[in-house]
Amino acid sequence: MVIDRNLMKTILVLDNDPIMLHMFIGLLKIHGSFFQFLSATNIPKALEHLAQEKVDILITGMHMPEIDTFELLTLLVTDYPKTRVIVITNNASSMFRTHIKHMASVLHFDHTLDLRLLIKRIFAELQINYGGQVRGLPLAALLQILEMEGRSCRLMVATKGKNGMIYLADGKPTAAKMGLLMGKPALLQMLTWQNVSIDIDYAPRNVSLEINVSLMNLLLESGRIADEKQDQRTDLRKHTRYDCLVGVDYDISDWTYQCYMYDMSEEGAYIETEQPVQVGQGITISLSSPMLEQSCAVKAKVVRADPEGIGVRFDDLTLQQRQVIRLLLDTRCFPIAGHSQ
Repeated sequence: MVIDRNLMKTILVLDNDPIMLHMFIGLLKIHGSFFQFLSATNIPKALEHLAQEKVDILITGMHMPEIDTFELLTLLVTDYPKTRVIVITNNASSMFRTHIKHMASVLHFDHTLDLRLLIKRIFAELQINYGGQVRGLPLAALLQILEMEGRSCRLMVATKGKNGMIYLADGKPTAAKMGLLMGKPALLQMLTWQNVSIDIDYAPRNVSLEINVSLMNLLLESGRIADEKQDQRTDLRKHTRYDCLVGVDYDISDWTYQCYMYDMSEEGAYIETEQPVQVGQGITISLSSPMLEQSCAVKAKVVRADPEGIGVRFDDLTLQQRQVIRLLLDTRCFPIAGHSQ
């Protein structure tokens, strides 16, 4: 998704093992959308990131030599005192422990085997009271639940290629931001999105009042906007779209990438992947399911791309391939009401 960096907290991860670095960042990404991640495999690259933008937390130490880590920490304490540093070690020396214990901005995790403890500490340091992620529930339904409970929170709402933030006070929407839109226009646009993921932060936030309209009126107005959009799309779409979660892999130039597919139809799908794929590029998708006796390879062409995934159109489907896709749609997917592709 295209992230508005003004809405995010920035975490920089430094490790000289590039494979472990990307695996670690991937694990962190599972636990919420309130962060953006930067990576560095050496200290000069990390310092370059720090000089270019505000970094809230720096995580390092996993495979870095103690002497290099200590020199970096000494520099950070002096030049970047507002950047919180988390150092992860495995059986650190007593001298290293003694030195960093007196650095106020540094947290030391030694023998850390449970990633959940690290995640909780990151949320605490960033003052995020994480309430989890909601998928499969429309934004309108969640807003009505929060209104009934009178909850104050902020919501990070994301869908393919787009994201935005909504603030609630005592269950009532008070502010919103989506791209260049602010307040009511931003919230109305988000209410028309399909297949959203919503991350919740229950920490209290003081924001200026931008929305002074009841939730019911907002829902009615967004419904009219959604109907108008649907009328404009009716002639362009031939096949019903389905909400699904199907694990797939795809091949490009002898490389195989694992990912998953959702928002699928008989002629195409959206694949969530972080690998850079160009519009117009051909790929081979391997479809598999417990319902299928064997996997089925389908050729497809990339028709659009965003930072979180690609939209593909299936090419030259045989009768057998169409039957496999139909079986997946019937057994693993649910129609998206009122939408076709």
